[in-house]
Amino acid sequence: MEYLTTSLTSYFNQIDFSHLLQKCLVSGIVLIAVVISLKITFSVVDRIFDGEKAGLEPRDSRRITTLNHVTKTAARASIWTLAGLIILGQFINVGSLLAVAGVGTLAIGFGAQGIVEDVMSGFVIVFENQFSVGDYVIIDETHYGIVETIGIRTTSIREFNGGLFIIHNGKIDRLVNYSKGHMKAIVEVSIAYEEDVNKVMKILEETCEDLYKNHEELFKTRPEIQGVTRLDPSAVIIRVVCDEDASSKFAAENALRQRIKEVFDEKGIEIPYNKTVIYNRDSAIDVKIKEAEVKHGS
Repeated sequence: MEYLTTSLTSYFNQIDFSHLLQKCLVSGIVLIAVVISLKITFSVVDRIFDGEKAGLEPRDSRRITTLNHVTKTAARASIWTLAGLIILGQFINVGSLLAVAGVGTLAIGFGAQGIVEDVMSGFVIVFENQFSVGDYVIIDETHYGIVETIGIRTTSIREFNGGLFIIHNGKIDRLVNYSKGHMKAIVEVSIAYEEDVNKVMKILEETCEDLYKNHEELFKTRPEIQGVTRLDPSAVIIRVVCDEDASSKFAAENALRQRIKEVFDEKGIEIPYNKTVIYNRDSAIDVKIKEAEVKHGS
């Protein structure tokens, strides 16, 4: 116990507390400078890349928003890296540390190939405007949804089932972007073969015109009737299409289906559905006997 006390006393006597306090003070100033620098940088970035500026097309607005996010991410990483080196320089020889790191650069480089690929792919995605935040995309034919964020290394897709799909930028090799131009909202209407096709198409025209006039915020163009597109075994298929943005495609399709169903119910137009008819042989015999008795009695 006496040896431990002596050792600790000797250690603390060797520490220059005034010099240590000075280093801590410099580190604190650096942290304050980091906070101020981030606020100034983010303010400048928001002014340069303002996605809410008046007169912008939705596509341009989404691209500017994406550039805003990526620039902020890169600036944040750069400022914190520089601040970390300055703070470390107060306590250790950063030059020696970088020299040692330089010796292991080759080994680290092999392990960091994926990171470099992700970062480079992220910049290519942004500057080539392949897709932007808010775009409706499908990746690898299995993951589809709205692009939520595009980072330096990863891209996040909010799928329509609520899940957040995160993929490394370097892994995106097959992508379909439905937000470049207009998407097609498609509704296929089934009617029975007994119905008058021309009458049904006239009713659909009136329904589409009514929806377009009363829901201008939802329908960018008037829905069009493409006519009979398929003859199924138990139904005639008529297709209705209209141009929509990715954000309103599903809402437009749902509104069309609901209104068409309501109008068909009002007009008495049958929509085919699977049903089973049971034929009872004994009941048929009884009917025939009764019919014979009535005929004989007459």
